[in-house]
Amino acid sequence: MSSFSRRNILSAFCMASLLGACGFTPIYGDGSAASNLYGKIEIGTGKGREFFEMRERLIERFGFADTPQYNLTYTFVADSKGLAVSTSAEITRYNLYAISNFKVTDITSGAVVFSGVVKSTTAYSATSETYPTRAAQQDARVRLATSLADKIITHISGTAAQWAK
Repeated sequence: MSSFSRRNILSAFCMASLLGACGFTPIYGDGSAASNLYGKIEIGTGKGREFFEMRERLIERFGFADTPQYNLTYTFVADSKGLAVSTSAEITRYNLYAISNFKVTDITSGAVVFSGVVKSTTAYSATSETYPTRAAQQDARVRLATSLADKIITHISGTAAQWAK
């Protein structure tokens, strides 16, 4: 039985026409507000590996600001909770929860044009050895930072048409 059928093609065509009728436009399409932000947001810095990872991910998307119009500042706060306990009462799995507050400020006026909060969760396994557990924890924190940066990018890009000049 073939997956190619007229019904599938007709359904896809109808869905595409409905999306166009509702005002759907790609976020990163040519000339969109989100694509026009490239090189216009100065990305803030912070101390620590997590801030470095977040900044690198944000720069991947928004680029280095040659003539910045906006300033992006953000935080990184993480908390760890033991999840699984072995029969010898050792914690073998941890959940990490992170939150980031961010705001985009217009450099000219100093006004906050957009702000938000993003959250993310990940986990890592612990062993009786210190080094592998520490490496797993650091890797989980990097994953959290990257996830938070991706969510910040999505929020900024999705709302850029409302506040970007």
